[in-house]
Amino acid sequence: MITILISISLIGLLFVQYNLIKLEIEIQKENFDDEIDDVLLDMHHRIEDDEEISNNLILLIGDKVPADKRDSLEKYMITEIREFTDSILTNRALDFLDYDFAFYQRYEDTIAFASASDAYQPDYQKYAIKAGWRIREAYGKGIFRFGLLFHNKSLYVVYQIFSILIITTLFILILLGSFFSTFMVLNRQKRISQFKNDFINNLTHELKTPIFASSILYKIIKEKRHDFSGKELDHYLSLLEKENHLLKNKVEKVLELTVLERENPGLKQDEINLHEIISQKAEIYRIIIQERGGELKSSLVAENPSIQGDPMHIGNIIDNLLDNAIKYSDKSPTIEISTQNQSKAIILTIKDNGIGVDSMDIPFIFDKFFRVSQGNLHQTKGFGLGLSYVKMITELHGGTIRLESKLGSGTAVILKFPIFEINKAQSNESKNSFS
Repeated sequence: MITILISISLIGLLFVQYNLIKLEIEIQKENFDDEIDDVLLDMHHRIEDDEEISNNLILLIGDKVPADKRDSLEKYMITEIREFTDSILTNRALDFLDYDFAFYQRYEDTIAFASASDAYQPDYQKYAIKAGWRIREAYGKGIFRFGLLFHNKSLYVVYQIFSILIITTLFILILLGSFFSTFMVLNRQKRISQFKNDFINNLTHELKTPIFASSILYKIIKEKRHDFSGKELDHYLSLLEKENHLLKNKVEKVLELTVLERENPGLKQDEINLHEIISQKAEIYRIIIQERGGELKSSLVAENPSIQGDPMHIGNIIDNLLDNAIKYSDKSPTIEISTQNQSKAIILTIKDNGIGVDSMDIPFIFDKFFRVSQGNLHQTKGFGLGLSYVKMITELHGGTIRLESKLGSGTAVILKFPIFEINKAQSNESKNSFS
């Protein structure tokens, strides 16, 4: 509704502004006509006051000049008339106008003398005035008139309303920008609201399951503990421990949300051997992957695996990425973990053979609460927080993250961290000191 109201208001404002500019153009056209009337009056007086010009015009328009002298006289008169016409236009700040002039015979529809070789009488009738009293006495009242033809008179209107056009265009662009910005914000807020609703519903379901299972197991153990053998009791206690562990993991996922909401989550700044953390996590997930008939491959070839940061959060990053790689596989998962050094950085790549991500979803994949819905992804449990958390923690460690994927062809997540070089410098200092 807000978008519709803003759209209607914007269209209405543009319509009103269009009509105001159109009205201003008409006003400026009338002003131009008034200005040229004054110019013509000045030229009329100049012709009347200059006896030589008037006499030469009488000879030219009356065709009283010998043929061999007409061209030279025409050129001379064109120069003279243009000279004082330019002077008058300059005095009125109209020197940008491109024009031609003509003396025409009103009743015979002919051009008697003009600055243009292809002059056509009707073109000079809009801006015209009587040619002077000497010409009137020589040929009769109202027979000959002097007219101007402007080739670029629209420039006058443009010059007059230029500032208005600039200001109007600027404000219209600001309004359009604000409108589209508001539209994008509203659309994003709508999506976030939907994501949060999905998150709350998903959270309720995810937490209820282990809680309900734990309560059932607890009730069974409490009521039948005397009837169980030691092996049976251990079995049920193991199931209860498993559900409690599952609940703990769910709670930790929710706690990741609080980390995402804080500007400064209070990271430690220790020297970390990334290979050690990867190896620890790989041992745990290799068992899970093998149970599903898959394989976890590792190629940790980075010569310098040291980075600076918080080992717990770095471990959580690897947990999230490996967990996603397993969850989003529709067959036996094959996951590859590799590292390599690049300049002063270490590149960590986790690649899977899962169902992949559609290219339309990749720009939003790191957004909080976002969960893609192509293929079977919408059936996968989760809160839509994992990759948001991974991106935030990676960037807080001075790193970058990108995702390469194609629907049906697996996914590769590439993280880049700056290597820890302070330790090298300290080691060198120690060696020098020892020497």
